[in-house]
Amino acid sequence: MGGSRPRILLTNDDGPFSPGLWILYEAVRELGDVYVVVPETPKSATGLGLTLHKPLRMSKLRFGGHVAYVVSGTPSDVIYVAMNTVVGKPDLVVSGINIGDNLSIQVILSSGTVGAVLQAAIEGVPGIAFSAAVDEPEEMEEGEYREHLLTVAREVTSVVLSRGMPRGVDVLNVNFPPVLARDIVVVRAARKRFTTSIVKRRDPRGVPYYWLYGQPVEAEPGTDVHTVLEEGKVAVTPLTLPVSFIDSEEVRSIVEEVREKIRW
Repeated sequence: MGGSRPRILLTNDDGPFSPGLWILYEAVRELGDVYVVVPETPKSATGLGLTLHKPLRMSKLRFGGHVAYVVSGTPSDVIYVAMNTVVGKPDLVVSGINIGDNLSIQVILSSGTVGAVLQAAIEGVPGIAFSAAVDEPEEMEEGEYREHLLTVAREVTSVVLSRGMPRGVDVLNVNFPPVLARDIVVVRAARKRFTTSIVKRRDPRGVPYYWLYGQPVEAEPGTDVHTVLEEGKVAVTPLTLPVSFIDSEEVRSIVEEVREKIRW
């Protein structure tokens, strides 16, 4: 990516206090000029959401001697704020390391971690999203596991910076198993990670509210879910932007039928 030091934008959806952010910072800090810009509070499951109904604010803070900018918005907001006020157009965006996996199309499309790099890809900037299938942030800081995250994140980022993103790929979605991995492989994303259900309850005033939750579905072999959670391997899933134009005779026949019914 050029002869000068690459500019790397580091972000996440867990906020500035996540250990995964600083593990990823340590992994990539020698690979280029790193700019840390993150949401000021956790913004999980915000997808590619943007804040359009109120102003955004940004503060400059120090964490253990490192400078970070925090933005009062979503990970996608961070991309635009960072690119227009802090770093300019970076050579690469790295996001994570998320607390919890981002496996399956279902989760990828709602993930703030992946949403940040997809938003960057819309602007022509490649990105890598890193996530770890752990339940608690403390699990990421355990000695061997932390070193494992650090090493893999560093090498994946280094190779992408030196070789460029593969042709036709906008984003790499990298997921770590909850244990030390035995291998790193390229796999497709499963369609679903959870079944979705709604529980209806009532608050103390008797007003109904609804709680969305899900149960894991059976992992299909050959997918990211199975690779990470059943095989204990690191899964690398290449992604293109999620909205594609598909032209076919079947689509055209639907439109033609609509035209005939409207009688334009």
